[in-house]
Order: sequence, then C-alpha cells, then structure tokens
Amino acid sequence: HELAIKSIKAGADAVKFQIYFAHELLSKSHPKYKHFKKQSFTESTWIELINSLKHFNTNIYADIFGQDAFNLAQKCNLDGFKIHSSDLNNDIILNKIKNKEKKYFLSAGGSTIREIHSSIKLFNKQNIKPILMHGFQAYPTKINDNNLRRISLFKSIFKNKCKYGFQDHTAGGSKMASIIPKIAIAGD
Repeated sequence: HELAIKSIKAGADAVKFQIYFAHELLSKSHPKYKHFKKQSFTESTWIELINSLKHFNTNIYADIFGQDAFNLAQKCNLDGFKIHSSDLNNDIILNKIKNKEKKYFLSAGGSTIREIHSSIKLFNKQNIKPILMHGFQAYPTKINDNNLRRISLFKSIFKNKCKYGFQDHTAGGSKMASIIPKIAIAGD
C-alpha cells in the first residue's frame, strides 16, 4: 500500500497488484501451499487496500490468478486486468469478460500461439482489443532470454487484433534494465 501511494505521488499513472489466493495456485498438498496461504491477503484486505487508493487520480490494475481473484478484481471495479498465461484458456474467466471500458492484458510468456490466438479471438468477439504482453518467465531474466523477436512474430500473426506490450523481468540493478524496454518499444 505504501509503495503504491509513493509511486502515485512520484507521478506514476498506474499501479498494478497481483491478486491471488493459495487455493487457486496450488493444491493443499503442495510443499509451498502454506507459504502462499500465509503470504496472500484476504478478500476484505484487498477491498480495503484498493478502495484506499480510489481517491487518487490513477489507474489501478491487477494480475489475476484464478476465478476467485478475477471475481474480487471485478468487485473492486479496477481499470483493467492482466490474465496470466496459465489462465489464457480458462473459459470460465474469459467468458466473464464483457466490459469494453476496461483494459485487458494477456500474458503470453509460456503460452503457445494456438492458446494466444484462442484468447484473442474470445476478446475480439466482445469487441475488445486486448494488449498482448510478451515476457520471459524467469526472474531475473537473462538478457539473451528476452527474445524480443517474439513481439515481431506476434505482430505478423495477430496484426491489428490486439495491441502489444513487453513485461520485463531483467534484474533492476542491471544497466540493461533501462535499455531492454526501450529496445522493445522501438521494435520494428
């Protein structure tokens, strides 16, 4: 919460949270289940946190990980949602998307072209042009793993059916952390 407020006061035009619940990420028998259960916020904590930021003139977005997280994000009336690549084929979530006033980000990391195509098609049926986000799923991402050419591949396949973006996971202290996003923006 404090970081979000400081970011907004520093001039950020948006903040993004990761809304998840342990039961949607892992089975109870998974060794990390208790860790994620302890680390995740309750629904009431999320509502209080998000509502406390509503009076700022900023956009509030959230990564959502599962149906309960999506339902909560909708209840909070956020400006948009990022659908994780593991949910690109989650028809239950995707079929709930009907609000053309929201922004929808689709995480393409780890997804096949077929999975991405299927999701974009569902959005387009609702007259929504999602933002397809390329990013390599490793933290921190090695420079040569970024594969920025994949953005060009997406553009050649999906053309104007979506917008395009880049989610960088380069180590923050690296000189390349400010260069790689600029290269991605310059694109082709």
